[in-house]
Amino acid sequence: MSHIKSILGEGSVELEFDESLYPKDAIYGAAYVFIDRCYVHLDRAADQRVRVTLRGKAPGADSSALAGEFQNELLGQAWRRQIVEENRSYIESITSRALGGAAGPPGLDDLLAMDIGEESAFEDPLGIAMSWEEKYTKKKAAAKGDEPAAEAAAEAPPAGSAGEAR
Repeated sequence: MSHIKSILGEGSVELEFDESLYPKDAIYGAAYVFIDRCYVHLDRAADQRVRVTLRGKAPGADSSALAGEFQNELLGQAWRRQIVEENRSYIESITSRALGGAAGPPGLDDLLAMDIGEESAFEDPLGIAMSWEEKYTKKKAAAKGDEPAAEAAAEAPPAGSAGEAR
């Protein structure tokens, strides 16, 4: 059963429905879609009831087609609004990340304010910060089966450390 009351006229249609089923944003969105081809009039029919009158700008507009199209658009607008409300936290999270990334890299003041101590400055849990010599000396020693050379390479201080002279 439809909760929308339709009154068809010649070239116009009057729709009346419950505002609690269709929020104002959805009503305005649906009406906006029709303003290019219809004159749209919104009115309050009664308490919690809204009346929308559509009158075609072109002569001979099909009023029953206008009524059906408006009902479909109203339902679509209400559905879009519900989806946005359900996903608001995701949308806000993605937007804040995008805007935060658009701010660019941290400035000098931000870098100086970072708390990097002696114990955490050279941490490398993924083993990414390895010198070229250290990386390829271990591979060559392992390939030749030369265990002492591989152990010596593993015990050598990493390139760029305080104990290495350049």
